[in-house]
Amino acid sequence: MSEKEQQAAIISSNIKRLRSSINWTQAKLAEEAGITGAALSKIEQGEKRIPTVVVLRKIASALKVPVHEITGESADNLSPEVEETRAFHRKWGMLEELNEDDQEMLIGMAERLRKMTKE
Repeated sequence: MSEKEQQAAIISSNIKRLRSSINWTQAKLAEEAGITGAALSKIEQGEKRIPTVVVLRKIASALKVPVHEITGESADNLSPEVEETRAFHRKWGMLEELNEDDQEMLIGMAERLRKMTKE
């Protein structure tokens, strides 16, 4: 397998995994990312095609993840706490629909609960 094929497979696998973790269909992700369903389908099939940076950013933005989580590249200087916080926000993306005060209140409550359960 060539390097390009390996990278396409990594991207495909990561997009599928991230999409599944939030229970989105391909159609939902394509809509949220502003790309066609056909384009997303080809990306997820891992067919030697590596999406452009613009498309990767659109998909990452829709999934609420940094691009490196899709490409499989390492993130510099990200603590486990930052990663956990990002995972929380991805899972609870509906928070964006709330006003800022309610968002801050719920995030604060979740962080306190997380600390309590770790002790």
